[in-house]
Amino acid sequence: MTVIPSGSGSLAARLGVMGLVAATAVGSVAAPAAAESDPGWVSAWLGDTTIGAAGAPGRTAALSMTNVGAVNPRVSFDLTALAGVATATFPDWCVSSATAVTCPMPPTATPDEFGTVNGTVPVVLRAVPGAADGATGTIGYTVAADQVDPETQQGTVTVAAGPAAVDLVDAYVPGPAVGDRIGVPVAVANGGHQPIEDLRVTLRFPVGLAPKAYRNCRYGTDPIVLATVMVCTVRGSFAPGQRYEARGGIPTRVTPAALGNKGITQFVEPLAMAGPLPAGVKLTRREADRPLRLRAVGEPVDVLTAEQDNAWGLYYLRDIRGAFDVVALGATATGAVGDTVQVQVGIRNDGPGVPDDTVSGGGSASFRFVPPAGTTVTNHPARCSPSDGEEGAPGYWYCGKPGLVFPAGETFTVAFDLRIDGPAGAAGGVRVDPYPRTDDDPANDVAAVTLG
Repeated sequence: MTVIPSGSGSLAARLGVMGLVAATAVGSVAAPAAAESDPGWVSAWLGDTTIGAAGAPGRTAALSMTNVGAVNPRVSFDLTALAGVATATFPDWCVSSATAVTCPMPPTATPDEFGTVNGTVPVVLRAVPGAADGATGTIGYTVAADQVDPETQQGTVTVAAGPAAVDLVDAYVPGPAVGDRIGVPVAVANGGHQPIEDLRVTLRFPVGLAPKAYRNCRYGTDPIVLATVMVCTVRGSFAPGQRYEARGGIPTRVTPAALGNKGITQFVEPLAMAGPLPAGVKLTRREADRPLRLRAVGEPVDVLTAEQDNAWGLYYLRDIRGAFDVVALGATATGAVGDTVQVQVGIRNDGPGVPDDTVSGGGSASFRFVPPAGTTVTNHPARCSPSDGEEGAPGYWYCGKPGLVFPAGETFTVAFDLRIDGPAGAAGGVRVDPYPRTDDDPANDVAAVTLG
């Protein structure tokens, strides 16, 4: 505070001082307040986890952390409600106190292209001795950061006694070439606390992949997606925590029908607990010289990772570049102005490759139909929808083939009703959509649709 002494100096001087004080006061009022900084945000998620009874391998529950601009992000765990059910072990970069465990953002956390930092805190869970089948407990966790309000949630831990088949196959590999033979791995561990007596292994090989025959397996074809279904009964006792593999995998031939991405799935289950066989598939035995066997590999598994958490496995082959040729089928109609005519248009797969979209679940084939100039579509198929043209091109109709595969030799055609409004103009056409890539004879991917 500035003080003006009374009786000192001239009036002008006193006025000058007062002006200075006023200016200072005005300046202090006009100065903007410091803008509050964005504290950012942080979140965490821990799903529910099922673990084996005491004596089973530990199970890893993965807590996911996400941070955007927050300072000192962290998550604290409250294990009080886990007592009597399970123990929890944390990484050595977490800090334990008398009542809680606190973990910072993991040192392996990485930012994505948008600057969001993502990390995982692995929590190893084991059932305590005496925890009964079906016993449950919870892990409370609170995520927080400096100047960020904390948020508390919980995950449930359930004990399941008995054997538990866990599939260990999870691989994405470059696609082989047509004619190659590959070894499809089969790997399983017993995640329970009791031995598994006999296993059922069920595999599905997409169209174009032909697995070897074994004496203890039955084979059939899924009539919808043309996949080879292979169901094997593997006899033996499979110890808790032990890893078992088929030596060299299942020899599988890549046939000329193979094309695009292929996901070979497998499912393992104790035979005594096995569910129904695949519906709609007639299974028969094939002549074979030996059975499929699973052999113990390495030392028993102490802890299963977060990815090794269920009975499903996937062996994914990327981009098999098999040869194929899809042909556009045009049409010619005859009529006078005012008439309504019908045209059959579509596509045919001349093979040998089979477009297969069982991986992503979309359609296996489609085409675009442009009506001839001077006509109007008055009735169209249910599987076709209109679309505006691009960059001044005429509008077209998009038609998708039903089903997930387009077998070699199959034809897909639809009927359009066209009203002739004026004299014949430019021809219309059918154009094959390039799935899964432009085929090996692009010259026949377009066909004309004309008025005679």
